[in-house]
Amino acid sequence: MIQKGKTSESYRWRILGLMWLCAVAYGVLYQCIPPVLGMIMDSLGISHAEAGGLMSLFVLPGIFLAIPGGALADRYGSRIVGSLSLFVMLVGTGVAVLGRTYPVLGLGRMVAGLGATVFTVVLPRVTTAWFEDREIGLSMGILNTAMPLGTILSLSFLGEVGRVWGWRGALWIAMAICLVAMVAFRLVYRDREPQKQWKKEGSSLRSGIGALGARIWWLSISWAFYNAGLMAYFTYAADYFSAQGLELSRAGRLASYPMWGSLVISPAIGIMIDRIGGKRRLIGFSCGAAALLFYMIPAFPAWGAVLTLLLGVFVALVAPAIFTLPAEVVPRARMGLGFGVLNTIFGIGAMVGPLGVGVLRDATGDYRAGFTLMAVFAALGGVAIFFLKGDRPVPGSETAVASRERSAGERI
Repeated sequence: MIQKGKTSESYRWRILGLMWLCAVAYGVLYQCIPPVLGMIMDSLGISHAEAGGLMSLFVLPGIFLAIPGGALADRYGSRIVGSLSLFVMLVGTGVAVLGRTYPVLGLGRMVAGLGATVFTVVLPRVTTAWFEDREIGLSMGILNTAMPLGTILSLSFLGEVGRVWGWRGALWIAMAICLVAMVAFRLVYRDREPQKQWKKEGSSLRSGIGALGARIWWLSISWAFYNAGLMAYFTYAADYFSAQGLELSRAGRLASYPMWGSLVISPAIGIMIDRIGGKRRLIGFSCGAAALLFYMIPAFPAWGAVLTLLLGVFVALVAPAIFTLPAEVVPRARMGLGFGVLNTIFGIGAMVGPLGVGVLRDATGDYRAGFTLMAVFAALGGVAIFFLKGDRPVPGSETAVASRERSAGERI
């Protein structure tokens, strides 16, 4: 256990690097299905909606387990809960790799998603705990480059892996990266503080949820709507561009372009957030712009590369702003629970989005209506964020506590 006063600056950044590696593994694992979606459909004889369901099944556990997972992280610490969740991700992917039928493949994805659900609570919880208000925007900006990189790696290369070794080869690669992340986490990570504050404030899950307040729920609803559109895009974009006549690997790379913005400019966005704030306006504007671009992609197919690259700029603006806000709106001892709520509502959006677009694709025979639905989801995310009222940190939040500690130091 590493106490706050004894924490070295170099170890703090080493922790961020570890979280970054684990987030890359999560991104690869989550997005290993879309590059080989057509192969899975042909191999198992399933529909677009069923294939999209493999993405929805991955996030389904988040609806039920993210909040308990956050409470467990608050209670037992991130090392124990994070290690276990990475192991479950590994086991679930192994089941999917060995599956010969759609139900077994779906079961594997759901088990892997169970572990991923809890780990996506651990990731921002750890980063918030180690950085508090010191470069929290920068740290979240850096962390936000990881899943985009994982998505880019999946969409750009796993299609070619699937062409050579079959769709199971793509899942084997994702499983290997997850194994590396799990070993690194066990070797490097130590919890920053004992869980005394959690125990002092009580262990009731119901009372903990009641103490969170309404603002984290509006933040979560915004994030869910936005991701309903974005996850639907990443599920079907490669298939859409392939249907436009592009070779599979080229279609995958084009589908990955919206993640390049996050990969390149997220750290700079984080620095900007640290210095000037304006998170709600930034999120609302970016969601509106993403909605417009989703609508334009099928309307102007010749401009696909430009539109997807431009989409990446606005994708890069949303996540760092979203993940710095819980430090302001959630009590410090309930940070894991707060991120659990964020991921629970996110899971609903990420499940509904791909399923809805898949159903529209099967019903209409093309993706135009599906892209319109993506645009609607993104626009609703922009609307929801403005119900998150107030700009002052709640008492007991990471930002409020750090501000108080900084003021006390200045008085001394």
